[in-house]
Amino acid sequence: MTKHIFKIITLIFFLGSINVQGQEKKLKKEEIMATIMCECLENAEANELANNFEDKLNDCYKASVLGALLNEIPTDKDSSITLNTDGTSDKITNKDRKRAVKLLEKNCEIYNDQIAKNQRYDEGLRKAADAACLCINEIPTTISTEEKNNYISECVTQGVVDTKAIRDLELNTVEAMKGIISDIQRVLVNDCPALKKVAFSNDEEKLFSYSSNREAAEYYNKGISESEKGNFKKALKNYKKAVELDDKFVFAWDNLGRTYRELHQYDKAIEAYKKSMAIDSLNPTPLMNIAVVYNYKEDYESSSYWYNKLIEAYPNNPEGHYGLSLSYMYSNKLEPSLNSIIKAYKLYKEAGSPYVADAEKVMQYLYNMFEEQNKEDRFKEICKEQNIKLN
Repeated sequence: MTKHIFKIITLIFFLGSINVQGQEKKLKKEEIMATIMCECLENAEANELANNFEDKLNDCYKASVLGALLNEIPTDKDSSITLNTDGTSDKITNKDRKRAVKLLEKNCEIYNDQIAKNQRYDEGLRKAADAACLCINEIPTTISTEEKNNYISECVTQGVVDTKAIRDLELNTVEAMKGIISDIQRVLVNDCPALKKVAFSNDEEKLFSYSSNREAAEYYNKGISESEKGNFKKALKNYKKAVELDDKFVFAWDNLGRTYRELHQYDKAIEAYKKSMAIDSLNPTPLMNIAVVYNYKEDYESSSYWYNKLIEAYPNNPEGHYGLSLSYMYSNKLEPSLNSIIKAYKLYKEAGSPYVADAEKVMQYLYNMFEEQNKEDRFKEICKEQNIKLN
């Protein structure tokens, strides 16, 4: 905003009053604001509007607030202007803003063009994300994590191609393609249940994963069916029956723990996960889920302990570092939390996982927490040390 401040202030004084039939007519606040906002957008770089339109519009709004306040200053006495820390003013109401935006919509071509482009992009993004989610739903859960991530990446790219987003949204550069893929990943993390099913399932076949006891397997499959319907109490009965018939049935113990967790019976969930680990000590599912349960119990010290156990066994699994970051964050250990989430971010990125978007979100939360404690410089130092570029 500072780049154009001189031009904007010049515009303010030019617009402050106009002569109509020999009489001076003072412009309304919303008229000043709309004109300044439009002028500010016209002075912006094209890539700035394309990539950060909301931020730029907000900057232009702040400039328009200043303009409206300057226009209100009486010329016959000393006056001062008071702005809030975010650049707004209590003297400019929400009604003023809405009126200014209406005038902007009516008279500002560049604003309307950018809004239309954003709407086209959002529609294309949603179609591509929906197509990617359908594709992800077909990925088998019995394959390795590496294979899952490869298939998920292929689904994201295929979603862009199949919906003709490249052509319709004019994605003509590598940066533009990277941008929409990153945006699709964010949508999938928030809105695609199939992604969670595939990414967090641990159905890769190992010794003791399944049961050779036909009756135990039948109860297990009934439990799966009831879980998918959200009937957790019925699922619980079936899983319990499965482990009674085969006490070395790892998947049944894992799902029993998950079901107890859904029913908020956290101590029993931990007990079931420990039974699973007694059979297969390196099974990542109970290691991770015990840590999750301790987070629910707000026992962050125990949670951190189990996430560290997961990291010891699987140092390249980003989930351990991601979960550890949350445990540290909840207990206000900000620097360890930031270091852990950066590790998770790098591993997600290396694996091509859409959950890189989740790691970015946690980094944003942490920045806000560092900022509240006046430690934003330390946040930036850690990111610099870890070769993380900040936007």
